[in-house]
Amino acid sequence: MNCPGYAQLSKRELNDRKTAELCGGIDSVMARKGRWKKETDDLAFPDKTFPSSQHKFVNARADSIHSLIKEAISNLSGFEPRWQRGMRGDPYYPGGPVPYTSTSFFLEYYCNANVKKLVLGDETSNWVYVFVNQLNWFLYKADTLDINDDGKVKTIFQLPPKAGKLKGMTVYKLRETQFSNSWAIIIGRDGKLPWRAITQKQYLTGLKNQYQKQLKRFGKGTSYERDYTNKLKYINDYLQLADEQTLQQPAIIDPKSGIWGFKGKFGDEDAGGFRLVLSAGSDKYFDKTLPRYVPQLIQLYWSHGHSLVSSHFKKQFEENFPLEKLKAMIDK
Repeated sequence: MNCPGYAQLSKRELNDRKTAELCGGIDSVMARKGRWKKETDDLAFPDKTFPSSQHKFVNARADSIHSLIKEAISNLSGFEPRWQRGMRGDPYYPGGPVPYTSTSFFLEYYCNANVKKLVLGDETSNWVYVFVNQLNWFLYKADTLDINDDGKVKTIFQLPPKAGKLKGMTVYKLRETQFSNSWAIIIGRDGKLPWRAITQKQYLTGLKNQYQKQLKRFGKGTSYERDYTNKLKYINDYLQLADEQTLQQPAIIDPKSGIWGFKGKFGDEDAGGFRLVLSAGSDKYFDKTLPRYVPQLIQLYWSHGHSLVSSHFKKQFEENFPLEKLKAMIDK
């Protein structure tokens, strides 16, 4: 995957090595090998319309998914892995495919400088989630726009930027935090994805309609009027100069200008640009003839921290996870 490598240690990793010297060095930390432990299943709020007699079919698939994670993470040096099944929330439409999850997390061993002993942390940034028949922490609500100039306002979502490929599949980079980086791969049925990109024309039409409404709210001669007039000029100029084929291309947003700062050009996905999409998580995407427990949409999500143990987890997971086996579970 086109993500940062491991050749050069970060400040956090260098600090880990220095601190570990109090406990015999980093080799002592990595010599601690954990064991997989099962956590209590998270079944607090399953779909009430999904028969409890069919929960066993969900559990069987969650267990199969967990076996793939165990296959990828076989070297447990430096961390203690835990896992659980989960089933909560409603489907995208009444009677639709039931959402469920296989969750794994990896608690790190570290050298506690105060007591000069190796201890197991009680928090971690190292997680693997497999969300079935649902998207989670993936699409971000961007705005509501009248993109077709028909008076019907639609909810627009921001698709995370593409970060490269992992075993031939697109990796999306999710929002970073101070403590972790997060990534996701989406596996759809029949090569389809549960969203539809809006075109340049739709995006600019929606933005234009919104800015025209804002102009009516503010009096003439105000700074707001000048601001929205300038924004409209960029839009009108682009609509006038671009041909119809160009306007039917997906709207790729330049991260420097953002969704609301269009200044006459679109972005490039290879340079961190992102798409705006309409969610297709509805009965139009799913096959109603399949049992509700069958995976028709899978999101593989993983996050990692910045420590040496986290780097060991990340490298192992990305090199070894059998994506083809997960993909083969679709519609089965």
